[in-house]
Amino acid sequence: MEYNIVSGDSHVDMSWLPGDLFVNNNSQPHLQDLMPRIIETEKGLIWTAEKDNILGVAQSAGFEFIPPQRGRRKRTDKMLDAGFYDGPSRPVDPELRLKDMMTDGVDAEILYGITGSGKNLKNMEVVTEVYRIYNDWVDEFCASYPGRWYGLACLPLHDSKLAAAEVRRMADHEYIRGADLMAGGLNYPLYARDGYWDCLWEACVETKTPISFHIGGGRIPIPTTPDMETGLVLQGREPTQNENGYQAVRGSLGMFSMVQVMMSLIFSGACEKYPDLRFVMGECGAGWVPFALGRMDHIYDDAMYEKKFDQPFSLKPSEYWFRQGYTTFQEEPGVGQIAHLVGYDNLMWGSDYPHPDSVWPDSREVIQETLGNLEPAVVKQIVCDNTVKLYNMGQ
Repeated sequence: MEYNIVSGDSHVDMSWLPGDLFVNNNSQPHLQDLMPRIIETEKGLIWTAEKDNILGVAQSAGFEFIPPQRGRRKRTDKMLDAGFYDGPSRPVDPELRLKDMMTDGVDAEILYGITGSGKNLKNMEVVTEVYRIYNDWVDEFCASYPGRWYGLACLPLHDSKLAAAEVRRMADHEYIRGADLMAGGLNYPLYARDGYWDCLWEACVETKTPISFHIGGGRIPIPTTPDMETGLVLQGREPTQNENGYQAVRGSLGMFSMVQVMMSLIFSGACEKYPDLRFVMGECGAGWVPFALGRMDHIYDDAMYEKKFDQPFSLKPSEYWFRQGYTTFQEEPGVGQIAHLVGYDNLMWGSDYPHPDSVWPDSREVIQETLGNLEPAVVKQIVCDNTVKLYNMGQ
């Protein structure tokens, strides 16, 4: 298959999945009553789990089960105008999803899964089983139009050995080409240098599985006022001015939270110990990368960590990034001007379909506005070739 534009960051959310998927495919009888499912209520179709854990509405705007309300996001309004939320679940209907891709000029997608939804589950056994079911389902979904979609396996976030086992289990699934770990809910710090995560990195290297860390977990804390509600959906009232201020900061700050993840992985020594490990900062943007790399180099040198780490680095921290790291973005003013500082080999564009932060159905225009200053060969590298090469797409 010939690729020209490939999204390195697209999505399948739990809210769009068949409501009986997890109940019908559960392999652990003692978890049956706890599995996520859709129930019908006076307010419409609702996803629930663990008996009394109300997750939110079906066919939501984003992974946090938020109702697609007009006036909240311009992109959501545009999708409402297009009838996106009416009728069948477009993101999980192969024909409709492919039609949306053709409208957007996108040839293929890398599919991030339900780790964002999974962080709302409380029982870690349920999380592990839910991810197993989803991983098998997305592999089958991608097979419906070979070469159009490749999935990332969702990994249990509470146990490195379980995560490693799932990487190995999915290695023989034809359309699974990477793995996704929700860094925000990890039970053990990613920067740990005691080997806790080594079994996962070993599994990724042995199976040639890139590991992704997607925005959405581990947010930087924001102070609140005593009378404030911090939920994205308020019941029966408009947000106060303080709540508006909080949400404006939250929405703007999200990508910066992931700086810690990139720094943690590199300073943990994982890239030194496993030079074939490849990692992706999913939907994390690009503008922060050059500053973070320079700061890491300065701290490693000035604080003399080459004498403090029991396994000193053979490269500067920034050099591990250029050798092993990637980040995805969808629309970011100025990224074309700093692409060489992030690394032409390290940038991947993504549409973020079908989220409210996506650029669907305007991807071609956004790419031109964002990267139009670059040579055509470099643009194609960023919007296509890097993703195809990393995930071995079309093979």
